Amino acid sequence: MEYDRSKRLLLNALLNGLDRAIGRDDLSAAERYCKRLHLSTEPIAADSLVAGASKKLLLISGLWMNAPNVERDETRQQLLELIDHLISLLAW
Repeated sequence: MEYDRSKRLLLNALLNGLDRAIGRDDLSAAERYCKRLHLSTEPIAADSLVAGASKKLLLISGLWMNAPNVERDETRQQLLELIDHLISLLAW
């Protein structure tokens, strides 16, 4: 149980970091957070809601990082909403 809680806390911290990186339009930081999220979500992703939302988040964040500057605004908003949703799923 404690392992699950610590993983959820780590995911929450990584999601908040990704949120800030996206808000700053910091592509390199966002990429680092996505890599860490990918590694960290595997053990906790037994919950199908968390697994589905985290996969979607990683997919959309990849699109955001590869999009031209002009096209990032719409994807940014989707990412921020998805991060909020995922954080609410991780809440106890």
